[in-house]
Amino acid sequence: MLAHLMKYKELMYFLVHKELKVRYRNSLFGFFWTLLEPLGLMAIYTLVFGYIIDLNKGIDPYPLYVLAGLIPWTFFNNSIRKGTKALSGNASLIKKVYFPREIFPLTMLISNLVNFIPAFALVFIMAVAYGQSIQWDYLAMLPGVILLQALFTLALALLVSVLNVYYRDVEFIVNLVMRAWMYLCPIIYPISILYEEKSSELVQQFADLYFLNPMAVMISMYHGVFFDDQGLPDKFGIPGFWLIYTVALTVILFLAAWVLFRRMNRRVGEVI
Repeated sequence: MLAHLMKYKELMYFLVHKELKVRYRNSLFGFFWTLLEPLGLMAIYTLVFGYIIDLNKGIDPYPLYVLAGLIPWTFFNNSIRKGTKALSGNASLIKKVYFPREIFPLTMLISNLVNFIPAFALVFIMAVAYGQSIQWDYLAMLPGVILLQALFTLALALLVSVLNVYYRDVEFIVNLVMRAWMYLCPIIYPISILYEEKSSELVQQFADLYFLNPMAVMISMYHGVFFDDQGLPDKFGIPGFWLIYTVALTVILFLAAWVLFRRMNRRVGEVI
């Protein structure tokens, strides 16, 4: 699978370079928007959810907490949204030349990963500025978490890209789902809020199901690097159970997405 795609590594390099170049063309700050966008969103979310709605629940420093969750989420969100149009947006190229069409969602993922790495370095800079301690066990797992998130994202990008060729409704559904999904992840609020006595009975009743959401697990892993009480909770009795669950789910989802993509890909040239 990977060896087959590596035959087209020069084409992938060209498409990633083209995507990055087009993204910041005619932009005053260019590549710096990779850093300015999350910082701007962090300031807005901190003001609205940290001070006006008071969702911080004693997390200190709250801006660091928001940024540590927001940057991985932005990587995921941008990759899925743009991955939806990865095939339909390259219809003219697909009709002219044959090459593995998996390359389109893959290059979209890589171009977003190029933006993600320097953006996440901002979190470390902010942690140093705040004097926040680093949790070394979570830090050691960070490369694996990034790889896991990239694989999970690619699996979904493969699915939505090929489905959007056949059903253009997918684009609108994805936009709606992504908006809701963000609020199901611990980005602007701590996990502890689910178990508070002040929370509604409905929230408390289904709190243990919260980590069925793989992105909630992964964002908690990012938070765990900087906040020793905001990583995966051990209240479930099996340390790392939800991480094992997320790894297994990601692998199964990726294999299923790959098979489905290959089957639906056969008629993409006719339908697109």
